[in-house]
Amino acid sequence: MSRVVLAGGRELDAGTPAGRVLAGCTSVAVVTVAAAFRRPDALMSRIGTWADELALDHAVVSALRRSDALDPDVSGPIAECDGVLVLDGSPAHFVSAVKATPLLEAIVAAQGRGADIVWSGAAAAAVCASMVDDRGGALTVGLGLHDGIVVAAGWENWPRDRRRRLWRMVPESLLFMALESGAAVCSTAEPQVLWSSSSPDDWAVLGGTVEARRGGTTVTLENWQPRMP
Repeated sequence: MSRVVLAGGRELDAGTPAGRVLAGCTSVAVVTVAAAFRRPDALMSRIGTWADELALDHAVVSALRRSDALDPDVSGPIAECDGVLVLDGSPAHFVSAVKATPLLEAIVAAQGRGADIVWSGAAAAAVCASMVDDRGGALTVGLGLHDGIVVAAGWENWPRDRRRRLWRMVPESLLFMALESGAAVCSTAEPQVLWSSSSPDDWAVLGGTVEARRGGTTVTLENWQPRMP
């Protein structure tokens, strides 16, 4: 079963749970859309260093804007990989660039055939139907791949007043997960259940600091345990 991993950032730091989660893959496609505003040379260097540290074959899906995401050739490498890493960056740019595009379809198709998918930082927020906009902490419209959750990344950098305001905004029926940088949670449910689930039982903590709430109450996510063969 494919794993869906939501990371709080620092996905290119092999010393964090978020950075290590794809270590067992044969080859990984690294999707750069959300990171479009980073320096390209520094970003490519960081990706290469991360892949070398984990001894991973990798392909960079260098999509920076919507026109790239609309080009099926750009997303082609995803079909050859058993892991996909979607980088952190700008959630608003990510949604506007990839919504209803061949690139997003390729990532979803990879999950359907069993690839592990890591959505980090901005991308983790953006896959929710209700997306946390990190510019002001409000909720806006996301990609809608996960209807029952709301994700906030880089939680250690959120001022206390913004945290409280966001808690009040999140509908009580949804599972809210706040991930500090480097933290990661992993799906434990089948894909047909996961897209609409708001159950804490359908997510487990891979590592790092994660705060979860539902219905205004703190809930506990179990630590992830690998399945026995």
